Amino acid sequence: MRTVYIMVEGPTEEEFINSVVAPYLKNYGIVNILPIGLETSPGFTGGDISFKRYRLNAENLLLSDPNSIVTSLIDYYELRSDFPGFDTSYPLAVDRVNHIEHQISSIITDKRFIPYIQLHEFEGLLFSDIKGFQDMPKVHMGRVQYVINHYPNPERINDGPDTTPAARLKTIIPRYRKPFHGPIIAITNGIGSILDKCPRFKNWIDLIIQKAKVP
Repeated sequence: MRTVYIMVEGPTEEEFINSVVAPYLKNYGIVNILPIGLETSPGFTGGDISFKRYRLNAENLLLSDPNSIVTSLIDYYELRSDFPGFDTSYPLAVDRVNHIEHQISSIITDKRFIPYIQLHEFEGLLFSDIKGFQDMPKVHMGRVQYVINHYPNPERINDGPDTTPAARLKTIIPRYRKPFHGPIIAITNGIGSILDKCPRFKNWIDLIIQKAKVP
């Protein structure tokens, strides 16, 4: 079975891969799942990844391990404009993200590469279930329920500066800290609820499983 390298923005996504995604993939015999941080400097916590760095990391990983799958988990929100296809005129965000992924594939053409971009950002996945919020201190559960009710697909939570998933979390959980609270919520919710409610994320996981099994 192939090794799966997943390029991520920062430590929160690394923990999410290790604690939530990797155990699920191991059910399919995929035991070597390695998150690769795209950090640019000590203390870097995620975001602001240039396409140059993204491409360099992807191509180096593909060259270093001919029997690997290389993919990514980076946010569309605040994605750098140097990513190919960024200036697309598609009105819907999901179509813009699909277009960018397609353009990346036209540049990094190795069939072992999956250019996944999360719509709109990682934090949206946390709203797939309410149970992960229940043990958070001083959490505003009514606001959590409101978001869950209004977004049956939490990937569609919008990208306004005050209404992104991350911005909503800061109003729901006092002193919200992504590297601490994010993985706890995701682990408690479990990957099942994410796969049930987030079709783009599920398609990405299914594609990893499919490609990892191809000799």
